Amino acid sequence: MRRTPVRAYGLYAGLVGALAIATVLALLYGATDFPLWAAAEAIARRHAAHDIAFVLWDLRMPRVLLALMIGAQLAASGLVLQAALRNPLAEPSVIGVSSGAMLGVMVLLLATNFAGSLDSSRLDSYDTTWMPLVAQLGGAGAALTVYALAWRDGTSPLRLVLMGVAVSAALYAIAMTILAGWGSSRIEVLLTWLSGNLYARDWQHVRLLAPWTVATLALLPLILPAMQVLSLGDDPAASVGLDVERWRLAAIAYAGFAAACAVAIAGPIAFVGLIAPHLARLLIGASLGRTAPAAVLIGSLITVLADLAGRVVIAPAEIPVGAVTAVFGAPLFLYLLSRRSS
Repeated sequence: MRRTPVRAYGLYAGLVGALAIATVLALLYGATDFPLWAAAEAIARRHAAHDIAFVLWDLRMPRVLLALMIGAQLAASGLVLQAALRNPLAEPSVIGVSSGAMLGVMVLLLATNFAGSLDSSRLDSYDTTWMPLVAQLGGAGAALTVYALAWRDGTSPLRLVLMGVAVSAALYAIAMTILAGWGSSRIEVLLTWLSGNLYARDWQHVRLLAPWTVATLALLPLILPAMQVLSLGDDPAASVGLDVERWRLAAIAYAGFAAACAVAIAGPIAFVGLIAPHLARLLIGASLGRTAPAAVLIGSLITVLADLAGRVVIAPAEIPVGAVTAVFGAPLFLYLLSRRSS
């Protein structure tokens, strides 16, 4: 049933409220829990209750902000891909972007280590300044490779998906080969990152990711009208004058741009780009203009809740956010796959 704009705005408000509650809970709970009044005092008077202020501002706040941004970027990436490829199972890993970005960052860390500039098993000891750019190059290289291999006097969504899966598997194999030869004394630096983790992320990472997130969200409304037409099919899109190949390539480039930045900071986080657009369509409907804000909010909400769950379930130890999203995302993926097959 088609939702009215008033109904859509009500759903947006509900999602914003849920996200605000999740953000507060993520600040209050973890290895150490704080009452709301103590947290409010620490925020209002930062120099009072120093230990609480340190935990809130320097440890938890960066993680929460990163979870918000990463979830939004992955959701935007998945939404555009699902429309451009007309495949409800599409997400950044389908076109090799996640694996390409992952391989690029691994090569950067490896080069930094063997260049002698650093020898550490802790990821937070590495300079992350170049990570987003290197991840962009890796993700873009993977996406262009997929597009080139899928070209046969044009591309088709099916060929793009098949080539994407093949390229992603090949890049993942190369990444695992690098991991095997990394050396046991320093393997933690990659294992922590590969698990999709926000542990030890700080304000440096927030400042690094924020401009990319702003760019991702600013470009999204510009690409949505063409994606709405493209989602109808190649022939209908071409009949109204849309350059199908150019816009499909633009969609892949945008999805790669959005996902690679997120992967650079947190590592590969599965299923957020798949789940968020689906839940948004269930709540709002099929119109991309209305679905996009909901998908972005849901992506942020999923990532914040996943990080919170990972911090409290076995506290003081942590479960990587990527593992939490995989636990809940895998059953939904199988459900969607069974529905599509039937």
